[in-house]
Amino acid sequence: SAIPSPRMVPFLVLLSLLPSTRAVAPLGKYFALEHYRQNGLHQADERGLKANAPTSLRFFTQRQDHFDGANPNTWQQAYYVNDSFWKGPDSGAPIFLCVGGEGPPLTPAVVSDSVHCSNAASWLPETGALMFAVEHRYYGCHNSSACPVSDFDDPPKVSLRFLSSRQALSDLAQFHAFATEEYNLTAENKWVTFGGSYPGMLAGWFRIRFPHLAHASVASSAPVHAKVEMTEYNDWVRYAYTVQSVGGSQECSDAIADGHSMIGKLMNDADGRKRLAELFGLPSAEWLEEKENQKLFAGEGVAYFPSQGNDPSCEEDACNIARICDIMMKTNEDDNVDRLAAVKKAQASWLDKQMKEAEAMLGDFANYWGWQTCTEFGFYQTCDTGSHCPYTQGLDLLSDQLQICAKFNISPDTVAANVAFTNVYYGGLSPVATRVMWPNGEVDPWSQLAVLNTTAPEQPTLWVAGASHHFWTHTPLPTDQTSVQDARTTIRDQVKAWLK
Repeated sequence: SAIPSPRMVPFLVLLSLLPSTRAVAPLGKYFALEHYRQNGLHQADERGLKANAPTSLRFFTQRQDHFDGANPNTWQQAYYVNDSFWKGPDSGAPIFLCVGGEGPPLTPAVVSDSVHCSNAASWLPETGALMFAVEHRYYGCHNSSACPVSDFDDPPKVSLRFLSSRQALSDLAQFHAFATEEYNLTAENKWVTFGGSYPGMLAGWFRIRFPHLAHASVASSAPVHAKVEMTEYNDWVRYAYTVQSVGGSQECSDAIADGHSMIGKLMNDADGRKRLAELFGLPSAEWLEEKENQKLFAGEGVAYFPSQGNDPSCEEDACNIARICDIMMKTNEDDNVDRLAAVKKAQASWLDKQMKEAEAMLGDFANYWGWQTCTEFGFYQTCDTGSHCPYTQGLDLLSDQLQICAKFNISPDTVAANVAFTNVYYGGLSPVATRVMWPNGEVDPWSQLAVLNTTAPEQPTLWVAGASHHFWTHTPLPTDQTSVQDARTTIRDQVKAWLK
């Protein structure tokens, strides 16, 4: 199991003091687990997430609000540096900036060997580059002086008002100025930003919004098109289970969807509810009479179906697409409902334990991310009737997802306006920029809101066959797919050409 870094303990202590934000529900049943596994916290030793990596935590003075010239307040923002191979400012060697994002505080490993930017860190010996990683405001708050606000007793609209991607990008611009002076950098030391997922969005946007500061960007698995209702997510989960290179098939995908459809029908009568309660170990048949409990049980899948976090080399039972499909294709079960129950049973040895660890280690960052979905991005993953969602349809709806915004006192109309403005501000799927690379993985549902095709000059896209969410930024392992290994090479070649 993953052991919290020394910084995590005070981080959780601080979170225990947040009564206003703690009342907000998480974003989905498997939200914490996806981030936990995606960040490699379930296998910290293998993925290089060790807190004793050869670098130290540092701080610089950051503005509380970049958009209020009358606000003099500042705070101490955390960053990491790896100068082990740095050739010095006069060498003209580049600067690699690993952008922090949502999630638990970074560890020193972020600039050496982690899931975040290992594709950049592994290139340091060859390039002689200096590498930085800057923690995202709020998500790295491990004590009150290292956070834009010191008092979370205020309502979220007060305590979280300085949390946004626009503030975060301005943080990076401020860091650029700080680092340039602190490390005597010159214009010959070209900056390249790296990130995956939300940090990938920020990495690309930093080049777009501050082209005079960032020379190039690798924006991996970056869903830069904000959207209130993201039906594409679960639709693409269904597709992911057809991909043969990761052990999927059309038959497997159809069996998962058929089983969930049957479950929807079984929940409509007493005998069906009794069968489900016994088969899946539910509290009781009567428990399934409540619509909210039906949603909790089957609205996001009766078991965990990874696609965003699919790891072809995982070893737990039913931990990836291939292992789940092996169970779904067994002929010794009576029907697809029984097969889904077999998947759930197979995951019991590890799933509950990891979900508890995920919720404990990630703390309340889901509430912070929830705030950003309401004020900027949407991204609400639903399972509407008539969609291609493989789960029991009609249970997990947009109105349910928007409850998190209601707890922030943000109306659906305001959410829609916020999302629309984000696309206007950044350009959505048609950003205006050069030297931005957009890699995406085939089984990653977030790819459907990313830049996949563009005629813009110097905005190459890369489709990584069979890959999940920015898997190529992880620590390289011998078990990595050939497509992931090739993606690292393609990315490196492109950045190398831009640095000439």
